[in-house]
Amino acid sequence: MSTEGDAIQARTRSDGLRLLRIINDTQAHGQEGARAYPPRAAQEAGLEVGSERYEDAIAYLVEQAALRRDEHMASDEDVRDQHLRGYGLYIFTRRALKLLDGLYSPE
Repeated sequence: MSTEGDAIQARTRSDGLRLLRIINDTQAHGQEGARAYPPRAAQEAGLEVGSERYEDAIAYLVEQAALRRDEHMASDEDVRDQHLRGYGLYIFTRRALKLLDGLYSPE
């Protein structure tokens, strides 16, 4: 794997975890199952909503199962399209809490 690829992967992970921490601090408050709206936390995380870095961070959090798309919102075509761009509501999961716990626990 290239050094550049490693750097992008590390940046994506860092962006995602920073976004997740802010979502927890401002919206989820440690509550599994809380609804989260990532665009609200993006600016504080230093990410521009709609940017490639923001979308990569959301994709990382979904892949890590830290955020799950709110399926109750997925019945409308426009809402599904918004999820693809990192808009819409997500559910803050137990995995999110474990990822955040790993940030604050000594390795």
